[in-house]
Amino acid sequence: MKITCVDKEVGQLLQEAFYKIPRFQRPYSWDHVNVEEFWNDAVVENEGDYFIGNFVLYEDKDALGVVDGQQRLTTITLLLCALRNALKAQGDKKLAQGLHNLIERPDINSEMFYVLQTETSYPYLQEYIQKFGGKPATSDDAGPEEKLLKQAFEYFRSQLNITVESIGEEAHLSDKRKKEPRGSPQNRPCVDV
Repeated sequence: MKITCVDKEVGQLLQEAFYKIPRFQRPYSWDHVNVEEFWNDAVVENEGDYFIGNFVLYEDKDALGVVDGQQRLTTITLLLCALRNALKAQGDKKLAQGLHNLIERPDINSEMFYVLQTETSYPYLQEYIQKFGGKPATSDDAGPEEKLLKQAFEYFRSQLNITVESIGEEAHLSDKRKKEPRGSPQNRPCVDV
């Protein structure tokens, strides 16, 4: 057994491998309190690097199996999907597509795969959230895990909409300045990916 520890940024983590949450792992279980705490810690109150925690992974064919960190990795994916959709809604299709490459990208055979693959919430997560242009699911489509995924995704969508609206309401900012990431004279994004 080989154990190594590597310090990586989220974008680097998502660009380097595909991740699979196997069926034996617990389903997504973060409730509103967990998701709100993540949002506040990682986005609102974060002025620099944010330590997301450790991930324990193992090699599993064409992906890395996730032993520890599945809740955080899934939540990061939900946030990226909400951000991608917000960028598209604001007319920034190129940036939205670039961000989508952290969610879905081709493998070595040029076949498209989701960077995060789950067995317990399949196909809900993939079809309704990860898919670029996916349709919102009805409550009939959702079990307990899917409802939590949907709640987290909707929370992130709501928070991003509030942020975009507040930027738009700042009359003293030029249109160009409104499109820059909030509070960043060096165009530093508010979420490091």
